[in-house]
Amino acid sequence: MATTPASESYQAKYKEKNFLVRNWQRALNIGIDENTSFFNRKRIRLLNGICVIAVIAYLANIGELANKQNKIPFYDSIGALIIVSFILFLNSRKKYGASCHGYNIFNILFFTYAGIISGGADAAEMWLLPSSVTAMLFFRETRTIIIYFLVNFLCFGIVKYCNTFIPALVTGEQEQKLLFSNYFLLFIIFFLIIIHFKSENAKQENLLEVRNVKLGEEKERSEGLLLNILPSETAAELKEKGTVQAKDYEMVTVLFTDFKNFTKASELMSAQEMVNEINYCYSAFDRILSAYGVEKIKTIGDGYMAAGGLPVKNTTNPVDTVRAALDIRNFMNAEKIRREKEGKQFFDIRIGINTGPVVAGVVGIRKFAYDIWGDTVNTASRMESSGEVGKVNISGSTYELVKDKFNCTYRGKVLAKNKGEIDMYFVES
Repeated sequence: MATTPASESYQAKYKEKNFLVRNWQRALNIGIDENTSFFNRKRIRLLNGICVIAVIAYLANIGELANKQNKIPFYDSIGALIIVSFILFLNSRKKYGASCHGYNIFNILFFTYAGIISGGADAAEMWLLPSSVTAMLFFRETRTIIIYFLVNFLCFGIVKYCNTFIPALVTGEQEQKLLFSNYFLLFIIFFLIIIHFKSENAKQENLLEVRNVKLGEEKERSEGLLLNILPSETAAELKEKGTVQAKDYEMVTVLFTDFKNFTKASELMSAQEMVNEINYCYSAFDRILSAYGVEKIKTIGDGYMAAGGLPVKNTTNPVDTVRAALDIRNFMNAEKIRREKEGKQFFDIRIGINTGPVVAGVVGIRKFAYDIWGDTVNTASRMESSGEVGKVNISGSTYELVKDKFNCTYRGKVLAKNKGEIDMYFVES
């Protein structure tokens, strides 16, 4: 029978097993490969198993009946052997629907005929019972299952009716042997069906367990990605409600950073080297801010924006954010010294901070982002652009909240674009 590379690969795992197990499992998997659906695998394995047992039984019958005077059972067995072998051929060609229908139709016709001519003496009509059961296993459509059940039930009744007035054509010793073989094979077939159910249920349970583990891993991965985009409280609200309500915050400390010589330095770097360096710096910023409970908002090119005091409100955010800013400044100063020694390009940084009210929320329906708005944000941006390299420049509003914790130098009133003159301070330590 024809095999595909996929089916050969699928059956290769049986090579290490003993002869009987190896060939039995190969027979069960005729026509099955990695691309066969789960439902088709279940029903075709069962049909292949039944057909293989039937082939062995019919071959035994042919050998037993060859020398008997009454040749009807002999020819019947040859015909049945050919049909069952053809069903296996259909499976090997992946004609699963045709093979399942073919087997059930063959069962109905053959065993109705056998039950009539035997006069009920060999219990051939009992094969109509597993025919009804296999219909339930082979087909998904309830209508198809009901039709096969009713047809089998009708044919069983026809056989019993005909047995009342049609004499048996098979008599004597043949009756006893056929009766024994029929009941024996019926027992084997039902045992096979039970084993099949048990095996497939175990496989399905294992498959579900594996899928549940994978789903759990995928859920953790997706939640991790979501938490990389949104704050944890905002992500939880989005998952629960599908939307995020904008919130007002009375006191949030906004931080901006910018690389002063970014354009010049980037012209002397390869594109990959520039991206690697920015990623290295921003990753360090992320770790520093996380340590102080400051929320990263977004990056825009060489600009980095963060805010303390959201999404969970607190009163320590001015101090937390300034401490994080000093750590970022110290990190960049250390990097500048290191890269200068290595003869590499480096980035100078400016940092600006302002404290005040903001509105925070999630915007958009695709590639949505957590963002903040308000004059506080605009002023923080001006703190950065009005600052100096290697300095943390804060507004008067932030200074009033942190002056007891840090050494600051008053810069006076500094003109800020579109803001007029603003009190500014450098945080020294």
